[in-house]
Amino acid sequence: MHPTDIASLPSYLSKAYLSSFEEMQLAHDVYHDLKGCIRKYLPKELKEPQQAYGDRLKRTRFDNRFKPAIGGLAGLLGEFTLNEDVAPSILDAKNNVDGQGNSLHAFFSEADTLALRDGWCGIYVEYPPASNEIESQADFIASGRRPYFVLIDRRDILNWRFIWQGDIQYLTQVTIRERRIVPDGAFGEAEKIYYRVLTPGQYQVFEIIENKQDFQLLLIEEGATSLDFVPLVYYSVNKSALFSAEAPLLNLAELNIEHFQKRSELNEVMRKCNLPVPVRQGLIRNAEDIKKAPPIIIGPNSGLDIPADGKFYFAEPSGAAIASTEQRIDKLEAAMDRLSLAFLTGGENNRTATEVMLDSAQTTASLKQLAERKESNVQQCFQFWAAYTGEVEGGTISQDKNLLQMPLAPEATQRLIDLAQTGFISHEALLLLLRLGKILPREFDIQRELQLVGNTRGDQFNEDQATN
Repeated sequence: MHPTDIASLPSYLSKAYLSSFEEMQLAHDVYHDLKGCIRKYLPKELKEPQQAYGDRLKRTRFDNRFKPAIGGLAGLLGEFTLNEDVAPSILDAKNNVDGQGNSLHAFFSEADTLALRDGWCGIYVEYPPASNEIESQADFIASGRRPYFVLIDRRDILNWRFIWQGDIQYLTQVTIRERRIVPDGAFGEAEKIYYRVLTPGQYQVFEIIENKQDFQLLLIEEGATSLDFVPLVYYSVNKSALFSAEAPLLNLAELNIEHFQKRSELNEVMRKCNLPVPVRQGLIRNAEDIKKAPPIIIGPNSGLDIPADGKFYFAEPSGAAIASTEQRIDKLEAAMDRLSLAFLTGGENNRTATEVMLDSAQTTASLKQLAERKESNVQQCFQFWAAYTGEVEGGTISQDKNLLQMPLAPEATQRLIDLAQTGFISHEALLLLLRLGKILPREFDIQRELQLVGNTRGDQFNEDQATN
């Protein structure tokens, strides 16, 4: 690893990065099922034998509630449509906006996932360099070159600088850590770390070479852009100050860890309570008796000889801790259900209609805010794209604000159809209500459909007239 505290190296970690590192790591670990770090969150007890500790780790299963919650929220935020003002070059590339084959919806779904998990991520708008200067939109189209989006994990944005202009922050410098797989030997491969430094109008890529006593900074790539700003979008569902948003579901990740630990405790208590220990009382009276005492053999074909005043019984724990631990786990699961929207699907706990309604109302308001912030984030990405291509506007999207609204019930849908058939509402109103009720998709073009229906009826009328 390269040093993170030397200010002259691009690997330097900002104070803001360091202050939030533990939270970032916790969210990352929980999201990835504690792979490779389970011992960190379920440590060895004092004087616990190594074999017993290893067996305890194997017996404890991590029930991940954090990742499905993020996936569910990201899925809700994925309901958006492109507006008519979106730049033509973006529409042409909507099925592969990142050069990796990901569509516009797939790319921003992944961006939503990272932002919900970590609080924010970065979207770098890249534009391949050209040998000749492109002076017009016609030159751009003829070249075949186009911008593309690069999704940047929060952990790879190491340090930054910005200025204030009014109440808006503008980046003046940012460092992005890049991991590249390079050939190693005849058939192998190795990972190398590079540092991309972005400033308005230019970029540089560095490699850090480690010597015996110091570090050498090697410039391996540099170039200029046609922009007078840094084309990195701070993509956050919280949209607070630049690079400072906290993970919105961090509490859920912390509860998930506590749930994991409590389940481990419950498993151990139940295991010990379910294994009563045989006790032979009165046979051993001094140290010599220990050597003479026969081993205990328990079974239908065996017996035990003990003194007249001796006893044989099974010692079994009372199990009083089981009930309290189970109650604590139930409370943790209820809390996680509330944070993860599990109440929408019933969850694992009985809830009253009032509780569901209140939670749903609060969550709907929060999701509307998330949807509005996403619209702003995507608009900025489109603006940066259009700045490269020379198009006047990048365009906007329309996010579904009624994310938790369920589709109309079949009975309500049929009533609307009946109203249209009896003439109480127009066919245009019917289609509009069906679209608002999520029976028809949001991108359904009502006017175009009415026009097609009108033309079809006109053709049918002409055919009937000709037949008569």
